[in-house]
Amino acid sequence: MYTDYYKLKELPFNLSPSSRFLYLGEVHKEALAILTYGVVERKGFILLTGEIGTGKTTMVRSLIENLEENSHYVYLSNPLITPSEFFDYIAFSAFKKKVHFKSKADFLITFEEFLSDLLRRQENFILIIDEAQNLSFELLEEIRLLSNMETADEKLINIFLVGQPELNDKLNQPQCKALLQRISIRYHLKPLDLEAAREYIATRFRIAGAEKSGKIFPKNVIEAIYKYSQGYPRMINVLGDNALLLGYSRGKRRITPAMVKECYQDIRPVTAEPKEIPAQPVQSEARKQITNFLDRYWKWVIPLLVFFIASILIPRTVENDRERKGPSLGASSREEEVKLVPGHIEKEKPIKNAQEEAIDTVESKVETDSEEIEETEEKTDNSIQENDTNIASENISLQPDLNFQEAAVKSYKTVIVKKGDNLTELAIQVYGWTDEGIINLLKKNNPDLLDVNLIEIGQEIVFPPLAKSEQVPTYTVHIASFRPFQKARSLFQELMDKGREVYILPVNDSKKGKIFRVALGNFNDRRKALDYASEVRRTGLSDFAMVMKIEVR
Repeated sequence: MYTDYYKLKELPFNLSPSSRFLYLGEVHKEALAILTYGVVERKGFILLTGEIGTGKTTMVRSLIENLEENSHYVYLSNPLITPSEFFDYIAFSAFKKKVHFKSKADFLITFEEFLSDLLRRQENFILIIDEAQNLSFELLEEIRLLSNMETADEKLINIFLVGQPELNDKLNQPQCKALLQRISIRYHLKPLDLEAAREYIATRFRIAGAEKSGKIFPKNVIEAIYKYSQGYPRMINVLGDNALLLGYSRGKRRITPAMVKECYQDIRPVTAEPKEIPAQPVQSEARKQITNFLDRYWKWVIPLLVFFIASILIPRTVENDRERKGPSLGASSREEEVKLVPGHIEKEKPIKNAQEEAIDTVESKVETDSEEIEETEEKTDNSIQENDTNIASENISLQPDLNFQEAAVKSYKTVIVKKGDNLTELAIQVYGWTDEGIINLLKKNNPDLLDVNLIEIGQEIVFPPLAKSEQVPTYTVHIASFRPFQKARSLFQELMDKGREVYILPVNDSKKGKIFRVALGNFNDRRKALDYASEVRRTGLSDFAMVMKIEVR
């Protein structure tokens, strides 16, 4: 639609995994070299993983198109099939005709003869399974047994498993222990950094026929695309295509960062905004919890409470009357006794009033807290906008996880990695914060930690005590807050790659729960921190900059 308008020969950001648009940055060159090496050297099992949209399928298709004539392959892109369907698929793809075997034994005999014949002709056979994280444990075991087809010297079949990081979790399960031991090569495909993203976009524009891509996507637009895509090639394609379409619809030959932001806001999920948590859902959740509690337990709690009160008050009333030598309970006393009997309270039905009163009390508290937080944030924003030299500040206290607190202060601590752990978050649990210095310290004390972004379940990580030079800063500049830790970690990595002194500081917010703050700089003097905060806003590094004083408990 917009190709003629921008003088392009074809769409530069098509989502189809065409190898013609393959960008070979350092990461992708390394991945492709490993895949090719596995084919040539008959390495058996090879594992390629990466997050959604990192270009795994494009890499595999590029490998297939560059295979030599003596290589044969079967490519399975949808592994949600049964073992019998799997064997039929291999037979049809390998033998180039529809064959249905009466039994698995018949298939295995025929298939092994086929592979042996290829080996005699010095030809390779590769089984490539994409989206392998969806494989059932039963089918993974069948695939492992296929790899047993080998001679004394060489493998008859090479098997490539390609999938998302969840595949690593599946392979770490006890059912896959034998298969995991057979994987000879593994590689994790990472997102692009800013420079690689810039080259990626320029490459696609060049292949699409653009004379000067900088006139369409200037430098600040590429930076905006990288910011919102976080370096994932598929997301870069989506934002690039939508930005060009938006520019075409508005008659703009030069895209702007604001247009990229608009496209991002149009395509992101409604729940993707990490910084704003509406007050209404919090109130509704509180109301729901209180209502559920009272609905479930009021029949037991209220009568017991009333009986307890009655057992205290009634004997005292009788005793007082006896002391006054009254012949019996007076009319007023009898009236009081009737009001305290549980049966009469049940008839008068005050439960609904108690429930509503409890709910109203909680809602009133939530509303008050919300108003106070909003008022504080509004005052802070106004003070920052009115005068850079009057930037607001706040004190926060950091407390490491109780399980690790003593180890973080006095001695070394070894932590066993569990499912879902990552190094940055573990560092926050141990020390109460993290920065580049802590990450480097962990790498130094863990020689087997080759990739800080890839730790394995069961791996032992040593956390050493921190020297004074490695302690948390006295003052720092808060620039962003996130509830999902992954968002904070992404910004932390981005700023660290740019050479910034950056920290992640977890804070327990009474309204929002646990949030992760990203901060810049380490200052012993508050005045210097305020000056740096002004510089952060003035240079456009962040629209928000607030000085924080840090205390470690």
